[in-house]
Amino acid sequence: MILRKCITFIWLVIFCTEHPIAQTPSDPLFSEQTPIELSLKISISSIKDAKKDSVYLTHKMLYRQPPQPYDSIHVDLKGRGNFRYRECYFPPMSVKIKSKDSKGTIFEGNKKLKLVLPCYNRESGNTLIIKEFLCYKLYEEITPYSFRTRLANIDLTEERGRKSKNHKIKGILIEDMNRATSRLQARALPNVKISPTALNDTSTMRFELFQFMISNTDWSAVFQHNAKLIVQGKDKYVSLIYDFDMSGLVNAPYSVVSEINGEKLNIISVTERYYRGYCHAPEVMELVRKEFISKEEKLMSIPDELKGELSDKEIRGIKEYLREFFVILRNDRYFKVDVLDRCRPKS
Repeated sequence: MILRKCITFIWLVIFCTEHPIAQTPSDPLFSEQTPIELSLKISISSIKDAKKDSVYLTHKMLYRQPPQPYDSIHVDLKGRGNFRYRECYFPPMSVKIKSKDSKGTIFEGNKKLKLVLPCYNRESGNTLIIKEFLCYKLYEEITPYSFRTRLANIDLTEERGRKSKNHKIKGILIEDMNRATSRLQARALPNVKISPTALNDTSTMRFELFQFMISNTDWSAVFQHNAKLIVQGKDKYVSLIYDFDMSGLVNAPYSVVSEINGEKLNIISVTERYYRGYCHAPEVMELVRKEFISKEEKLMSIPDELKGELSDKEIRGIKEYLREFFVILRNDRYFKVDVLDRCRPKS
């Protein structure tokens, strides 16, 4: 019996512990967490059309990190995404920056960023963006295999022919993929279907349980939907995940219950948690479960860091929602019914 426990412990140490990641130079864009201030003048219809034509439009973007004054940089923009690109007033954007333009600025090293904007042209859209930003911050606490993000206060002037309209909106800057893979000592893989057995069990279980925590079912590791696949070393395939606006924690008015193979999941609302993860070795699932429980205090404190961005009522609601997740985790019966009994076989 003692020998079996020792073998199990050694197996967990070898196969379940993430490889150490070497320290990399800090990225000034993401090491600072006070919101960056951006100012842009764009035509929204032109940005959307740029996605259709697969071209980028050059713009001058003003930026500053208070209390510093504004500086400017040339950026290339186009619309990106699917649902939000089609349905939202403000499209999410890809931001390309030439190395010669970013050299010596806080953007240096980030050649292609994502910029997430509110869906709606009203204050509630900003609240939803901040809640989605919170999802990224929660995940950064769970694993280093995550995109770094920065909240932005954006002064957006929308050009409408001879007229213009000003918007004060929130946004999320998401780390350049090449920058992320360099930081993680990994390389990116193309968007192709991958077998779930090829994915690293522990890293995959972490992101699956995180998606359950925020009640998000709008993802696929196998088809890389809202995920980017990287490989570290020879055989450590890991998903970097993004886009959490369909989660129950964000609870956007436009969110819908996901369809799998043309059928809606058996839940009424996106706020109803539904575990879509795969079945991993019992030792792995228990290890990750205990990891989350050990991080409960820290994870529960992160919403408080957004005081001033979110109302006290919003923060209380988010913390209560997260608390319900930890009730499931700490209770063996709940964990079995809601997670272990719902996990999907890998073959």
